[in-house]
Amino acid sequence: MLPVTVMRTVSGSSFTLILSDNAAEALSETRDLCIGGDCFEMLQQTSSVLRVIPFVKVFARVAPEQKELIMTTFKIVGRTTLMCGDGTNDVGALKQAHVGVALLNAVPPAQSGESLSHTSKPEPKSGKSKKPKLGSDTSGSGGVPGSSGSQARSKTITKIDSSNPSGSNSHLTPAERQRQKLKKLMEEMNEGDDGRAPLVKLGDASMASPFTAKHASVAPTTDIIRQGRSTLVTTLQMFKILGLNCLATAYVLSVMYLDGVKLGDFQATISGVFTAAFFLFISHARPLPTLSAARPHPNIFCAYVLLSLLGQFAIHILFLISSVNEAGKYMPEECIEPDSEFHPNLVNTVSYMVNMMIQVATFAVNYMGHPFNQSIPENKPFLFALLAAVGFFTVVISDLFRNLNDSLKLVPLPEALQRKLLLWAFLMFSGCYLWERLLRWAFPGRIPGWKKRQRQAQANLQKKQA
Repeated sequence: MLPVTVMRTVSGSSFTLILSDNAAEALSETRDLCIGGDCFEMLQQTSSVLRVIPFVKVFARVAPEQKELIMTTFKIVGRTTLMCGDGTNDVGALKQAHVGVALLNAVPPAQSGESLSHTSKPEPKSGKSKKPKLGSDTSGSGGVPGSSGSQARSKTITKIDSSNPSGSNSHLTPAERQRQKLKKLMEEMNEGDDGRAPLVKLGDASMASPFTAKHASVAPTTDIIRQGRSTLVTTLQMFKILGLNCLATAYVLSVMYLDGVKLGDFQATISGVFTAAFFLFISHARPLPTLSAARPHPNIFCAYVLLSLLGQFAIHILFLISSVNEAGKYMPEECIEPDSEFHPNLVNTVSYMVNMMIQVATFAVNYMGHPFNQSIPENKPFLFALLAAVGFFTVVISDLFRNLNDSLKLVPLPEALQRKLLLWAFLMFSGCYLWERLLRWAFPGRIPGWKKRQRQAQANLQKKQA
């Protein structure tokens, strides 16, 4: 049993509430739990931190040591933590969290303007008060105006020059002027424009956290999560695309090389340009402004990625082998040496076109859009690149411009083979698309199973105490 003492503030009396070990977990399923600093101390005294803290949603008025203990407790049970802090009392918790965000309290514009106006008013008064002193010094120095007057004037000039750095910069070099500007900026950062303490200084929360947000609220935390998930999804799709492209290209360059099938220099150049453009425009996708409840897959080596690669590669190989075998029916039987010079033929033309179709389909199918990134219609550069690639291969296969095909070293295709290639390309794209969507539905991103780790941590703690 778990005894918890709750203090009543109305009558000053206290009572004891007896809870079971799983009471906090059962209560958290229907309620949002909140706890204060005093109750936190009671949990520490009864060694019940691991049983209650992981299920609490709101922590109020807790001490700096308790903040750090909250972070370490969440980490013990396998939770990923993000901590926001704006003072030196949050440094310990920021260091313990997986992601630390320092918040800077911005000064309102109206207050800064008023403070500047207040600070700028006393300056002319001080200047007026200094002038009589200078005059009295010069008048009281004696009746030798040539010596004492010149000394007074020289002192006045030096004071004016020191108070007005712009006048003294006229005879300085550009490097010295830049050095003075940097020095002035450093002084403003250290002292503040309105005489207040600087916003960022040694010992603040920004010195202990990897992220610093110039914001007074916790809104930047959602931006970090959105951009982090977008980066994870983009990296995952990059690895999938690279794997599929490498497998298809390896088949073309190794297995088909034994049959004398090669790619021309200009053909490889066009293929590389399209591939580079696709990779560039995929990275142009931005995260969505709203944070989704769905979660991406945390790593590459999972059932979703492996099944997706194997299924799509099987469809690609089937399309590639079928197309090359169909093209071989229209060619005379001849023996082509693997090390012979390149000369265009029907098998080379079909293999090049099919390989490029596979690459375009790979980029289109494995693009991860909603609910993390922009979709393909929203990512305009990537959409235009896909349309350009589809138009290019449609023109090449249909042989509309013979000069273009001659420059690419592509021979004319029979009409029956053209229709089959277009039909098989559509079936290949449809099969890969349906397989990918089926796997995304069957293997969604799951929440880490921290409850099992929590029970294991509780068992280890009880063994140590015993």
